[in-house]
Amino acid sequence: MFRMTAGLGLATVLIAGTGAAFAAPVEATAGPACYSGPWKMTAMKIVAKGKTINNPSSTDILKGGAGVKLTLTATGATYDFTGSKKVFFKLQSDNTTGWDQYTGLLKVRAKVTGDREGRIAVSRTGATGDAKGSTTYTDPYVKDPSWSVRSRLAEGYYNGPIVENATFTCAGDSLRMVDEYKDHGWVRVADLRFTRI
Repeated sequence: MFRMTAGLGLATVLIAGTGAAFAAPVEATAGPACYSGPWKMTAMKIVAKGKTINNPSSTDILKGGAGVKLTLTATGATYDFTGSKKVFFKLQSDNTTGWDQYTGLLKVRAKVTGDREGRIAVSRTGATGDAKGSTTYTDPYVKDPSWSVRSRLAEGYYNGPIVENATFTCAGDSLRMVDEYKDHGWVRVADLRFTRI
């Protein structure tokens, strides 16, 4: 948890023969930034709205994924999907429902600015790790082959809890990220909630 001394400590020095006391300032020391360290995702909801050829007003919703572990530093983020829950989706854009399941580890380059409030931007290049995703459609039932999260990120797909350029707020043991962007007439808003581990 971030802590910072709110003010200057005082070291009192007595000057011999005068009895006068002078205060010498002691510099405040800042701890780690509020966002830094390990977190666990408790909730995620992604809503995308736009139009398709068959539907002028489509809404795609994804939610779930609790249990993803995220470790943040000023220059990177590590996602550990081990034991995380499914991410369920209901997509009006192509009339499908189902879920994505993520496994493995992914390390990405990121730039985090701010402390209790700020922004996190994740690079699509330079990621490492064996994280995989698999998609299962429920109507009709189809299970697709698994795919590499790292490879999809390199193509510009920010799947599941991987944000592209999100704002964040950090307070004590809670962290919230909101990632909003527009793409080809679609507006996508991802809202992710974390608790400190």
